[in-house]
Amino acid sequence: MKEMKRVPSLLVFCFALIVSASAQDLVPQSLVPEQRDTLLADDCQLPWEQQLKVSLDQLAREADNACYNTGICVWDLTADSLLWGYNRHKVMRPASTQKVLTAIAALDILGAQHEFKTRAYYTGSITPDSTLTGDIYVVGDFDPMYSYGDIRELARAVRDLGIRRISGSIYGDASMKNSDLYGNGWCWDDVPSKYEPYLCALMLERGRTYPNFGSYSKDAAFHPAAHFAYVLSRELQEFNVLPADTMRSFIDYGMKDYTGTGRNFHTKTRTIDQVMQRMLKNSDNLHAEAIFFQLANSCKSKHCSWKDGARQVENVLRKAGVSTTCVEVADGSGVSLYNYVSPEAEVAMLRYAFRHQQIYQYFYPSLPIAGVDGTLSDRMRSGGAYRNVHAKTGTLEGVITLCGYVSASNGHQLAFSILINGVLQAKTARNYQDRFCQELAR
Repeated sequence: MKEMKRVPSLLVFCFALIVSASAQDLVPQSLVPEQRDTLLADDCQLPWEQQLKVSLDQLAREADNACYNTGICVWDLTADSLLWGYNRHKVMRPASTQKVLTAIAALDILGAQHEFKTRAYYTGSITPDSTLTGDIYVVGDFDPMYSYGDIRELARAVRDLGIRRISGSIYGDASMKNSDLYGNGWCWDDVPSKYEPYLCALMLERGRTYPNFGSYSKDAAFHPAAHFAYVLSRELQEFNVLPADTMRSFIDYGMKDYTGTGRNFHTKTRTIDQVMQRMLKNSDNLHAEAIFFQLANSCKSKHCSWKDGARQVENVLRKAGVSTTCVEVADGSGVSLYNYVSPEAEVAMLRYAFRHQQIYQYFYPSLPIAGVDGTLSDRMRSGGAYRNVHAKTGTLEGVITLCGYVSASNGHQLAFSILINGVLQAKTARNYQDRFCQELAR
């Protein structure tokens, strides 16, 4: 009799399962998969984290069926735990999200107030008849913002010394870094250009030709440091500082390492924080390489190379808990085709910055804001991601990337990295990233 009593209970249990399954089937089949999953999650009143994972799992299935390759990592900074991942260990090209590694490494090693210093010296002496019997040297420190206005300020400083004639020459010293004018792994047919400019420790107006600042010279005889000295020579004429040899129309100029025996009479400075603003907001490659070579110069005072900068970035990656056996740092901007990183490694650096206030207080405000400014000004202009996502974009041929921070609806702060490689239509990849961010913010 006891066995007979269990049968109705079993039937009731099975009937309940059937009813439950039927109830789930009431969700319209015509809805797209992500809508069905969202409705099911809402109907079941899942906790926020589980609802989010249902949505992100659907986006992962979409990535599985795409022709491009995707890697994603999401970390809950508030709970300090991995929230979600998809191919998070996979090594991919980062494009301009490489600038995130450069910025965080520079803020950690050098600090936000570290200065770029363009120094001017004169050798010899100034005679009673206002003639400088020596030379003028301008020693570059890779200031990417040195402008025409700055060089006029320098010419004025020469005049203010009481100099009216110069018997020697004007020299540009670019020995802070090595002689390579292009980045490691940069495409030869793209340089020099707005996006792949000259990389020189001493340059004026981003190394563009003078007086036409709208183009870049591909003349093999052109060198940014020599060009800097030439422009200074011409500017001195405007301040009535002339060559001592009346047979010459302007002061001789050229490139030469500073001898170290002169007197410093003018120094123009800018800070890492000033340079980093444009580097991240506008994804400025020259600004990124300038900061990268400041890192390089901090461990090798002259003729530093990209390898010195890479070594410094890798040091901070290790401090953030990243094994550098699966990371390749080739430049500071992400232009190089030799850069490789995983979503997990980028998120580790974002976490490192978040944990260190001296980094985060400068890094976070410099990131583009969704729908507001920088390279995200025209993306995510509505929804929960609007004004919420603070992230760095990345674009190369076939590469679309995004990494940064977002606040979730439960108040948790999240760090994320979405690397997409092998994409033929950039709009498709950006749309995917934007939808992913909207889910994180929902």
